[in-house]
Amino acid sequence: MNPANRITQTVTKCIVPLFMAIVIVCGCSSHEESFDFIDDQRGILTQHEQHRIAEFHGALLKKLDIHIKVVVLKENSPDINREAARLFDTYALGRKTHGARGVLFLVDPAGKQVRVEIGYDLEPVFTDGFIGYIERKQMVPFFQANKVGPGMEATVELLVGKALGAIDESHYVVSEEIPRVGDHYSGGAGTRTTVEIASGAPEKKATLLATEFGPQGSPEETLKQYIKALKLHIKDPNLGMYTPDTRRFFSTWVVTDAQQDNESRDLEKAIHTSVLFQSENLAVVRFPVANRQVPPYFFRQSNDGWMFDCASMNKTIRFNHLNQWFFKTRNHPFMFAFKDIAFDRNRFPHLKKGKTR
Repeated sequence: MNPANRITQTVTKCIVPLFMAIVIVCGCSSHEESFDFIDDQRGILTQHEQHRIAEFHGALLKKLDIHIKVVVLKENSPDINREAARLFDTYALGRKTHGARGVLFLVDPAGKQVRVEIGYDLEPVFTDGFIGYIERKQMVPFFQANKVGPGMEATVELLVGKALGAIDESHYVVSEEIPRVGDHYSGGAGTRTTVEIASGAPEKKATLLATEFGPQGSPEETLKQYIKALKLHIKDPNLGMYTPDTRRFFSTWVVTDAQQDNESRDLEKAIHTSVLFQSENLAVVRFPVANRQVPPYFFRQSNDGWMFDCASMNKTIRFNHLNQWFFKTRNHPFMFAFKDIAFDRNRFPHLKKGKTR
């Protein structure tokens, strides 16, 4: 199988990242296959989820030299912090590459807790504040909705963004002090968070500001209102600025504060570089091709104004393990906005010769 066709279902841009799927564009070599990426002692992950996670983590090991492992404990751990340090050392995470560049996701369903342990060499990148934030604001909502596999993948997406310098940490708060434990390749960096798997997905409450988020007079204004909704953490799937298909899509999807924070940051940084393409009742707000972390955004015009069409984005756009967008298919009505773009065999965009954006 062509590695570019291996699809990892997770949350991507369009309320992150990414409301699409991650595609692993490079498989694991025979050397990398010797690394262990997952140990589900309790059997809460399907074989398909385990395969996706292993491929995703294998690609990250190859590209970023970061060894990530997921461990689901069978029985309750009375001291998950100490257990995380012990397992990190036992598995020698990161030591087979170029130092202690490892990350351990330790899930304790019986004890209703999770712990992320960070190797020494990654402590300056994945600070306690950042790890505590993604545990509470990303992992917990997915786990509560009984979507452990997708939750792990969505959380790792944020780790990738941080490793690539795409995420700042100005508002992260350390949730607790973690004691340093022994002489290990991890020194206790990371945090523990309480969570009960399958306790119920967070409720998507209707917003009192619903009328403010109706169809707008232009695609650009609709995008600005969408950014505002992200920053306010509004998760109401029935906003008028969404197309009917998008409302149905959002109503069944887990939406987290971390996803909304990440997407709003990306859009605010890039919006001054955006270009509008319009054809009758369809529009695309596109960003420079060099900025592959921000995908094009699709819009449709109704009798009331312009609406955001995330459902069509979900059908046509995918992201690789480095959060770079490409088209799953080019057979869609929004292709009028990409006449100056060439696509390689893996459907990644490139400017045609002589073009500047």
